[in-house]
Amino acid sequence: MKKNIIIMSTLAMIGLGRLIFNMNTRKNVGRTLFAPLTIVPEYLVDLEKGQVIGVVKFNKKVYLTIIVDVPNGKVVTKGSLRRIFKHTKPFKKKHYIKIIKQEVEYLIENKIINLKND
Repeated sequence: MKKNIIIMSTLAMIGLGRLIFNMNTRKNVGRTLFAPLTIVPEYLVDLEKGQVIGVVKFNKKVYLTIIVDVPNGKVVTKGSLRRIFKHTKPFKKKHYIKIIKQEVEYLIENKIINLKND
């Protein structure tokens, strides 16, 4: 009887230890989504002013324009993706802004101008 109680206590401690261990490791778990960018922005770079204009087009119509002014650290957006959401999902306006802001540094540093998608 004592042997069974000791075995059960040991198993309970092991189970409790695993539960505590799993609780500690789950705090750093996250998700990463990979999705194709179906509508790729077009870029126009003005090296003299340090500005990059990113344009999101669908069927030759401009839906979103993002102007990044690098020297002043300003970002201006005009337009919306609401009417073409089924073509841009899972990406939203904030994602396109982030993508264009990340590309700006590369375009300015490498002095790339008039980058267009055909």
